[in-house]
Amino acid sequence: MRDYSKIAPTFWTGRTGRQIKGDKNAQILAFYLLTSPHANMIGVFHCPVVYMAHDTGIPLEGATKALDRLCKAGFCTFEGDLELVWVHEMARFQVADTLKTTDNRVLGIASEYQKIPAGLIRRGFHERYSVPFHLPDEHFEQAPPKPL
Repeated sequence: MRDYSKIAPTFWTGRTGRQIKGDKNAQILAFYLLTSPHANMIGVFHCPVVYMAHDTGIPLEGATKALDRLCKAGFCTFEGDLELVWVHEMARFQVADTLKTTDNRVLGIASEYQKIPAGLIRRGFHERYSVPFHLPDEHFEQAPPKPL
């Protein structure tokens, strides 16, 4: 668990903030994911929907709908079978846009990255942050073709 987290005031005027405007459950859930006691600096963490519902006081159905809305808005990805969430830009806001290879945080990020199980989130995180955070190269299986 982190001791602090940063939330930019531009959250309200940015793309996601505008997309979820008026949806109180989605707004609450977005802030919960940014400040969750389960979160880490890279924004990839185990967080079942029942935790989200319980900790925020949103009924389970409402939390599920809010999470779906946040995923559709591009704020996060949720792998239900792993109960794993990735808040897409959290690492950028909590760590930095980019790091020098000599920055000690590179090792911390690599350590957190190694904990991510194989799947969509691991691949997505690697694609988004491998260059700015100097993640080691990794080969991913080619995604199966989509049915016609």
